[in-house]
Amino acid sequence: MKKKRIIVLIGSLLLILGVVGVVYFFTRDFSAGESSTPPKTESELLEEKGVVLVNAENFVTNANSLLQKGYSADEVNQIYEYMSEANIESILASDYVDLSEFYMISNFEFAKIERYQAYQELKQIEMKDAVTQVNLNLDEPFYQTIETIEAPSSVTVLVNKSHALPSDYVPDDLVSIPSYPNLLIKEEAATPFENLLAAAKLDNITLIPYSTYRSYAKQKSIYNRYLNQDPKEVVDTYSARPGHSEHQTGLALDIRSTTLSDRLTDSDYAWVLDNSYKYGFIVRYPKDNSTITGYQEEPWHLRYIGVEHATKVHELGITYDEYYDLYLTNR
Repeated sequence: MKKKRIIVLIGSLLLILGVVGVVYFFTRDFSAGESSTPPKTESELLEEKGVVLVNAENFVTNANSLLQKGYSADEVNQIYEYMSEANIESILASDYVDLSEFYMISNFEFAKIERYQAYQELKQIEMKDAVTQVNLNLDEPFYQTIETIEAPSSVTVLVNKSHALPSDYVPDDLVSIPSYPNLLIKEEAATPFENLLAAAKLDNITLIPYSTYRSYAKQKSIYNRYLNQDPKEVVDTYSARPGHSEHQTGLALDIRSTTLSDRLTDSDYAWVLDNSYKYGFIVRYPKDNSTITGYQEEPWHLRYIGVEHATKVHELGITYDEYYDLYLTNR
């Protein structure tokens, strides 16, 4: 009897514990005491995909847009590391394009990508060279695309067959070369040119300037005179059309040796090539570069661009056209 009472008691206790357990299970607050994990931000999600975050306007939105277009995280990273803002805008506005050839080309312009590719295939040259040459419109006939120069008085102004000076432009700071008072040049180039002449004298070389500033009208007269003796396509290889002559800037001048008319001796030319940059001048139309400049070699034609730029052009061994596109063009 006693044993039976104990069994009943144990059973009752177990029943009570079971009921308590069930009530607790269904009434307890499961959220209490548990740590809630906040959702990940879009930036964190991009990082998980391998995109390096950049402090740029609308970066998250734009990066996601590029990923949706099919660019990989690595491509997105390279676009933001190497591409200009203008290029990024163009890339965002276009479908996916393989840009692997262009990330390291600083003067790349997305809008010209098809021209770059076509020209590179045609010429079988390195893509970086194709980019520069297309930027100079060398994939087109000379004088086909012409831009009017907005800052003609700049010491670094680029004047060539694609960049024309206004017909009414006359430098407002023309001065006479001290030792040649009948010849005019921009003031900032006058003293450097005198210093160049003096340095040449120390090496027993006499250089004589004979053509400096020319007006638009003067260049037009010269060009038309040449047309009376040669076909236009020939004249264009040695004379600039009006508006396209560096002489109109007041920053260019022609020099000759004492022993030759309108020419330099080989030794004098060698000296000019080795020393003119020290005074801010370059030989504007060097040998073997007519496909770039559009002109035959002109050892006698000097252009003032300042010592800093002239030194870089000399060290790089490139034309001023190429230098201007690579280092002086805002993109």
